[in-house]
Amino acid sequence: MNGFTIFDSVHLTWLIAISLFFIISLYFYRFFSYKQQLLFQKTIFWLLLFLELAKQVYLVSTNQYSYWSPPLHLCGLGIFIIGWHAYFPDRTSATLLFTLTLPGAAIALIFPGWTNDVVGGFLHVHSFVFHTLLIVFVFVLVSQRQLQTDFKDCWRAVVFLALTVPIIYAYNAAFNTNFMFLNMPVKHTPLQWLYDTFGASGYLVSLAVVIFSIWIVLYLL
Repeated sequence: MNGFTIFDSVHLTWLIAISLFFIISLYFYRFFSYKQQLLFQKTIFWLLLFLELAKQVYLVSTNQYSYWSPPLHLCGLGIFIIGWHAYFPDRTSATLLFTLTLPGAAIALIFPGWTNDVVGGFLHVHSFVFHTLLIVFVFVLVSQRQLQTDFKDCWRAVVFLALTVPIIYAYNAAFNTNFMFLNMPVKHTPLQWLYDTFGASGYLVSLAVVIFSIWIVLYLL
């Protein structure tokens, strides 16, 4: 079997399994001691780092490594944000996790951009597991009220984007890539709807408005 389509049986099976994993993780995390909770957080970070390194090795060994391979998507940067928070938690890392990593990984799982990867293959499994771990890390912290952030902290996320987006945009322009989906949307996703509605010139502006709207919803919840 080659790839899959959004919300087909393969995708839905993954989403159900991921939901069960969330429930199980939350159940056990609630009864962990403080030291065990810290160990859980650090374990997730090291698992993410290992998965990313394994992906890089896989791409090199199969002659698939390219300018698209570095972890420059928002979720790839999430590895380092999680590592930062696991070892040196502060309001900035908490805000980045809540406003960028959580919604970014959730949207990636609902509207995956790896539908062309062979079902059951390394990249297919890696993508689902990787994004699941990103969400689980933030999910358990939010559910236990351990993520110290507030809507007024959104400026921290804005500064982070102001520092990273121009660099990623320049990388995309230099190597004809599309990290953070700054140049083109993923087909059959809400990003595609934005692009079709507002065109190339209004795409990034509309994307910024959507991101801010997501932040409002998250903090209201």
